[in-house]
Amino acid sequence: MNAPGQPGEAIHGAAPACQAVPACQTTHSEPNLDLLAKLKEKNLAAQGLMVLEGRIAIERALDAGIAPRFLVCTEAEEEYWQARARKAAVTPDSAADPDGAAAPREDAAPQVIAPQAAVPSAFPPAFPVRVMSHEALCDLVDFKFHRGAIAVADMPRIVPFEAEAAYAAPREVFLCLWDVTDPSNLGALVRTAAGLGLTGVLLGPGCASPYYRKTIRASMGNVFSIPIRSASLGTLEFLNRNGARILAAALTAKAVPPEELGLHSLGLAPDSFGRPENRRSPIILILGNEGYGLPDEVLDLCTDEVRIPMSRGVDSLNVAVAGGILMYELLSLAYLPSRE
Repeated sequence: MNAPGQPGEAIHGAAPACQAVPACQTTHSEPNLDLLAKLKEKNLAAQGLMVLEGRIAIERALDAGIAPRFLVCTEAEEEYWQARARKAAVTPDSAADPDGAAAPREDAAPQVIAPQAAVPSAFPPAFPVRVMSHEALCDLVDFKFHRGAIAVADMPRIVPFEAEAAYAAPREVFLCLWDVTDPSNLGALVRTAAGLGLTGVLLGPGCASPYYRKTIRASMGNVFSIPIRSASLGTLEFLNRNGARILAAALTAKAVPPEELGLHSLGLAPDSFGRPENRRSPIILILGNEGYGLPDEVLDLCTDEVRIPMSRGVDSLNVAVAGGILMYELLSLAYLPSRE
C-alpha cells in the first residue's frame, strides 16, 4: 500500500472542522464554503479534493475535462465565470438539445469552448458559481487572495504508466521523479517538463501528490496539461529490458556531463515488439530526493548516470533547477544530430 501523499492513492483522514463563512451573494445552489474557510489550515487531499486558484489553473483543469464541485469568484470576475460555467457544460450533443445532454464518457476528449462564445442561458452550468467581494473572499480563506477566483474539485486518479506506450513513436522523452517529496519542487518540475514538450511525467514511490495546492500553484496548472502516470521498479525493469535509455541524475563517480552520453547517435536494438532496428529508444530522466538522491535499486536499473558540471565548490543544485537544466540539455542532444 502506498504511503499517504503517494501518487495514485487517496489520503484518508479526519474531515476538517467547519468554519464560519462571511455572508455573500448566492447565484447558484449552495456550495460547501466550509471547505475553503481558513484554507491554509486545511488538508483537503484527505477528502480526495484539490484547490484550484486563479484563472490559469482553473482553465487548465477545465481544458482537461475536470469540472469543479464549485467556484467562488469576486464580483469583478462574475460575468466571466458565469459564462464559463455554462460553456463547460456544452458538448456537440447538448448544443442541439440542452435539456437532454448526456454525461460525457470517461474516455471522451474534453470539449473546450472559448469563454467569449455566446451560449444560451438555457444551458445549466457545469458547476455552481458563488460571488462575493474581494474582502469577503480574503476573509473566507484567511489570507490575502488576489487571483479573483478559487475552485474545489475532485482529485484525478493517477493511473499506472503503460510502459509499452513509450515505444509507440520514435524518441519519446519522459521525466521520472522518485521520492520528490516537496510539492513546490514537484510542481516546478512538471511546469518545466510541460513547457519543454516532454511526453509525460512518471511519479515513483514517495512523491508528493501533483494535486496538492502548492504543487498546482508551482506548476501554474500544468499538472493538468501533461500526462502524469505512476511508476514502480517494475516499470523501470520493463523499460530497461526493452532498450530504453534510463538516465539517473546523480553525484557519483560514474556520472558524466550530458554531452558525453552520446544521445544524438542513440539507436534502439531489436526488441520484443519487433520494432525496426533504426527506431530510436525512449529516454527517461530520473530525479531523486534532494537530500539523498536515488536508491541503489533504481540506480541499478539505469543505463547511465548524468551530472551537471559545477564550479567554485558548489556540489549540487536545487532539484527543480537541476531538473530544468538537464531536461533542456537532454532534449537538445536527443533531437539535434550534432552540436559541432
